[in-house]
Amino acid sequence: MLALLLATGGQQAFGNGLVTEATESRFSGAALCVAVLEREVKSGLHVDPTPQEREQWQRRLESAFAHIGNAYLSGLSGSEGKALLRSTEASVSHWPEQRLKSQAQTCHDQGQALLGQAMGLQKMIVRNSAERLLNKELAKLPRTRAP
Repeated sequence: MLALLLATGGQQAFGNGLVTEATESRFSGAALCVAVLEREVKSGLHVDPTPQEREQWQRRLESAFAHIGNAYLSGLSGSEGKALLRSTEASVSHWPEQRLKSQAQTCHDQGQALLGQAMGLQKMIVRNSAERLLNKELAKLPRTRAP
């Protein structure tokens, strides 16, 4: 899902481009953080979360979107971002839980720092995007019916 948002937003903001090795190395940290945070949040989602869980997931997704926004402001295009994120997600999908958790915390801290430096409108866009994505992912979860 973040890959789709990354691609769509980047194409609208910066146009199309080809993935190059320079782009991969320049933006690989951001792609890694987005992939790690997305995997962490999605793996923990469940029906009827507590308000604290929702807030934690929301903040993690805000961190991911802060990394995305920073990459776009630094020149990453949508097609570049989509390809880079797709390959990074494939790599991260094989990571053990302990490595994932450690990297996710580092990425979250970095994302929150980026968000702290953002302008008001940028913060609003990041927060709204994270909330929409969280609501969409939660809506996909199967609901059990009460007897």
